[in-house]
This record gives sequence, structure tokens and C-alpha cells, in this order.
Amino acid sequence: MHYLIPLTSSCREAVETIGGKAQMLAYLQQQGFQVPAGHCLPVSVYFEFINETGLDAFIAMELQRKDFSAMRWEEIWDVSLRIRNHFVACDWPVTLKQKLLDDLHRTADNWPATAVRSSAPGEDSCKQSFAGLHESRVMLHGAEAILEAIRVVWASLWSDGALLYRHELGLDPGKSAMAVIIQEMVVGKVSGVLFTKAPQNSTVMMVEAVWGLNQALVDGTIEPDRWQLSRATGNVVEKHEVIHSVAMRPVSSGLELAPVEQAQHGQTPLDDSLCRTLYQAGSQLEDLLGTAVDIEWTQSEAGLHILQARPITSLLESRADDERLWYLSLHRSLENLEELQRELEQVILPGMDADADQMSAIDLPQLGNRELAVEHLRRSRVLDKWLQTYKEKCIPMAHGLRLFGEFYNDLIKPENTFEFVSLLHSEDLLAVQRNRQLRKIANVLREDPTVLERLKEGHEMSPDSPLQLLIDDFTRRYSGINWVLKDGGELCGWLVKLAEQEDLVHEQKRAMTEECFLSNLAEEDRDYASRILLVAKASYLLRDNDNLYLGKVRAGVTAVEQEIRKRVEAGTGKELARLLSEEAGPDTLFSRYALQQEQEMSSRVLQVPRQLIGQPAGPGVGSGRARVLDGSSPLADFKRGDVLVCDAIEPNMTFLAPLAAAIIERRGGMLVHGAIIAREYGIPCVTGIPEATRVIQSGDRLSVDGYLGIVTIEHDDA
Repeated sequence: MHYLIPLTSSCREAVETIGGKAQMLAYLQQQGFQVPAGHCLPVSVYFEFINETGLDAFIAMELQRKDFSAMRWEEIWDVSLRIRNHFVACDWPVTLKQKLLDDLHRTADNWPATAVRSSAPGEDSCKQSFAGLHESRVMLHGAEAILEAIRVVWASLWSDGALLYRHELGLDPGKSAMAVIIQEMVVGKVSGVLFTKAPQNSTVMMVEAVWGLNQALVDGTIEPDRWQLSRATGNVVEKHEVIHSVAMRPVSSGLELAPVEQAQHGQTPLDDSLCRTLYQAGSQLEDLLGTAVDIEWTQSEAGLHILQARPITSLLESRADDERLWYLSLHRSLENLEELQRELEQVILPGMDADADQMSAIDLPQLGNRELAVEHLRRSRVLDKWLQTYKEKCIPMAHGLRLFGEFYNDLIKPENTFEFVSLLHSEDLLAVQRNRQLRKIANVLREDPTVLERLKEGHEMSPDSPLQLLIDDFTRRYSGINWVLKDGGELCGWLVKLAEQEDLVHEQKRAMTEECFLSNLAEEDRDYASRILLVAKASYLLRDNDNLYLGKVRAGVTAVEQEIRKRVEAGTGKELARLLSEEAGPDTLFSRYALQQEQEMSSRVLQVPRQLIGQPAGPGVGSGRARVLDGSSPLADFKRGDVLVCDAIEPNMTFLAPLAAAIIERRGGMLVHGAIIAREYGIPCVTGIPEATRVIQSGDRLSVDGYLGIVTIEHDDA
């Protein structure tokens, strides 16, 4: 029995067997278009693999952790990464692997190089396309490499983008399946995409092209030349050309960006002859399929090759309040992330810092009412600007973690999906530096019982005492970060608490050092690995630090709001209230930039289970009494050994972490602020538990399993 079905005979197979892409390529080949030689691995092999390895049960468990519609983008990413890692890490069933190797030895082993592409049922159909949502692997050599690529392509069935798309279409993820196309690799001189109806102008065709292979065009690394052709005549009616300096080229280990040939530098990859060929191919395909099409192509010495063709469909119908299209844009290439890192480090974060410093330098009580109103409006606009920048620049940088995680897991195949995070530890996390400085001051206080007792009694320290000088230095460094939400203890009160109860001892277990990781790689892979690791480290660091920089700007807005409220409540701000009335009444000022609940709290009576399932975000097991912080709870009441339960740990709360036995958050994901801090201290952490601050009561005895994402409750009914 042979598993692989030749494309030449695939037209006889149902789309449920070989998927839409394979069926389309088989049809085009039958109609005389030049399509790379290949075979299809049907969906039945996918089902055989997941059944024999137990992956079907694992996927079902992951999808049942939480209602998909309630998941944040970080949670979807995490679920996807865990499923992917199980695909690439589990062993092939022996019999299945041998049969596939036999088939590959008689087919793909005879090609110079091989490409492995997705072909899910429904992919590239008239109603749904899944364009760019499933993975491909190219320039593969040998049957073993092809088998590895097959698993990666299968795993992409569960990528965050594919999951979002299926949910949008109302498809049942539990019934998803994947066929795979295995083709001879064609290395074209020029590659691109043809839309027989341009996205913004249905009266023209649009051609996009780059030198070399298509991958850099698809992932946005290289900007293409873009020509528009009249649909009626095929004549070129508009050109948009860029300066080409690099191209995606094949190398022994895959692909890399390389300088274009001297004759191509600054030259367009398109010409009238190629456009005429593409116009004719596009027109023929439209006639055959009866609809506008999106064609991926490459041009070699043998002529034009069709790599895939799909009807043009809208990816997602997006409402004004639906950000799922934005979620899909978070995926970035390594080159894009390297450029984004430079912009964040050199422009954006220093800009936030400068604006925050400018705000803190203004003596607000000295401003008149009109001046204060103007300053409030100015600061609000500054914060709005940085909030938008945070969304557009800071959040996408987080993809550096995912990119490295996939690279590491594909290479190392660890049991723990998030083992790679141990390589990203940094002493430069601002929250950790702040906590370290706090502990240093508390230690000084602990060694002087007389001063400690005086502070407990409410006495002030001498302005020139060593301890006061340390506190002044700390305040200067971190003055932009609020200590507590709304009301609570002061800095000295918290220092007394730290002096009286030392931090819990948390030790992070480093699974692998950077040196060990890089030394295990083949020499030709080390340069790429070093680059992607540097981006991941920056991503990890910036993912936490950018919250603190933004928090300093937010603190400047809070300060002006506090001054406004103070005057209104004292009866001296009537003019101020009038000046602000069109923008926001004083009663709403404090809530304007508060974190919004991502789900409306239900008024129904909660059915409280003994066991809660969330997202594993910090490995380890811990237990203790719950301390629920709901925004009005005084943070200074938190005690050593408590389990911190909150909606989300914000930058002004991370000083609690070293005392916590475990952390539970309603917000979910490996990238939330609290999860990063928890891993830095080696604290068990579970995120993504809906209504955690309502289901769990302060005083409940909790057991927190950060490996499995399980919280067990022993309610205190007394």
C-alpha cells in the first residue's frame, strides 16, 4: 500500500481526501499549466498519526481549557505553541514512518530539493482560503527532513491564525484535518503574486514581484514591485517600483536573504514580456474557475510555474470592535523584528521616558485652573499617542518570543513547551531591578532595630540619614510608578513589612545555558540561531519594560487628574470643572485610562468548582492562602506566603511577587506582565482563569500547579 497519491491522478480524489490546494494544482496540471511535480499525502494519514500518538486527546484537552471566544491573543498563541510542540516532539509510529519512508525513497529522494505545503479541506476554496495561515517548508533534502516538515505543516492546522479563522467561519476545530503536498522544489529567478482583480481596484490586475523566491514577499520582509495591468487589454497602466538590494535565495540549510546579483541591483524584476505571460495565465484561470483568482508563481529558465492558485476571498469580515485581524498582523519575520527592536530601543522607549520626565518636572499645584485644564488635555493626548504606539510597536515585538520558541522546540524537542524561556532571563528587567533595590533598603532597615521600631510607630527619619538617602535615590529612579491602586500603604510602610518578613526563596532552574544551546547546533545554523536568540531576549525584556515606561506616562496623567479632583472637592475648581465638562467630568477622570474589564461581570450566581483550569504560565507547584486583589484591596495587606489572585498584575504591583507562594491571574497568556515576573522569580503561575477574583475568596486555601495550569480550591466557609 502506498500513502502518496501523485498529483497527476489527484483529480479523481475528493477534496475531503486531499484538500483544496492539492485538488486545484492537480486540476491546473491537467489543464496544461506548468505545475511542479508532486504527490499528496491524504488526510487519512493525519488522522492515523494523531490517533496513534494520542495527539487527538491532547488537542481536545487544550481546546477545552477555556471558551475560545473568551481567549485573549496571548492565550491563543500559547495554546497553539503547546499543540505545535507536541506535534514535533512526539515520535512517529514505527509502522507509519516506515511506510512513508518507503514512499519517499521512490519519489522525493530523486528530486534536487523538496517543498512541503499544506492542503487542508476547504483551503483555497471559493468560500474560504486560509491564505498564509498554514506553514510550508522548502529546500528540503532527504526523507527524514521531509517527515519533520510534514509534522510542522500538520501542526500549523492549529496556529493562532488558523484557529481564529475557523472560529470566524463557524467551523468545528475538532473536525479539522490536513493533507500535505510534497513537490519538487523549483528555484525561480523571479517570483511573485498575481491578483486577477486588484484588492482596491477591480478594473485592473495587480502583479507583485521580487527577485529570488517568494517567502520574503509573503512574510513582508521584502517590499515588492507592484504593477497594475488593464483587465481588458493586459497593458501596464501603473507602476510602483522599489530599490531591490536583497533576495531570498536557497542555501544548504534552507533559505537566507542575500544580496541581489550585480545586474539586478536597483532593477525591477518585472518586464512587459513577463506581465503578458502572467496576464494570459490569469485570464485563462479566471475563465476556467469562473471567479477572480490569487496566483502564487515563480519564473525559471523553464518558464512560468504555478505554485498555487486560489479564489479571492475576504479573510475575515471585521466589525469595528473586532481586533482579530490585528491579532494576525502580530506575526513578524526575523528581519522585521530586528528593525522593530532598533526602533523601540532607540526612539520609542526614550520618547516615552522624555515625555514622562517632562510631566514630572511641572509643579502642578502652582498652575492656575485654566493652565491645569490645558495641561490635562495635553497629557491626555500624549498618553493616547503612546497607547497607540504601544499597540502598533510594542505588542508586535512580543512575536520574537514565539519565533524563537518555535525554532527552539523544532530543534530541541523538549518535553516542556516553554523550556526556551529559561534562555531569555535578563538582569535588566526594570521590575526586577526595582524589587532588588527595595530588598536592599529593607535589609538595611532590618539591621537597625531602633529605626525599624521608630518607623513602625509612625516617626519620620532624619533627612540626611543613610536610610533616607537610599529611599530618596529609589524614589528618584522609580517616581513615575504608582505604589498602590487608589488607596493603601506608603513606601516606608512597605519597607517595614519587607524588613519584618523576608522574601520567599525562589530559585529558577535554568534548563539550558546559551553557550550549551549554541554549541549543540550545526555550525551553519549558529549565526541564525544567535540572531533569533538576541531578538527573543530583547522581546522578553521589552515586553516587561515597555509596561513600566508606559506606566510612567500614565502616572503623569494620574497626577494631573488627582490635582483636578483635589481642587473640585475643595470647592476651588468650579471653573476647572466647566473647562473640562466637554471632555470628561471630574468624576470620570480617574477611570478614563483604567484597565477595562475584558468581559462583563455576570450577575448570575457563580457555581464554584473545586478545581479551576487555566493556562500554565510559570512552572512549579505552590500552595497558600488566597489574597484576592480586586483594585480596591490595599496592597500593603499582602503577606509572605500568600497566593496572589488578581485580574492582572500591573507594573505597580510587581513588588508583591517576591513574597508570593504562587500567582493566579484572570488575564491569560505566557506574555502577560505577571507571568514574566513569576518566571523570573521561579514562582508557580496560572493565568487565564475567568472571573478568578470572584470565584476565589481571600482566605481560601489554594494549590497551584503551574505545569498543568490547574488551581485547586479549599474554600474557607468560616
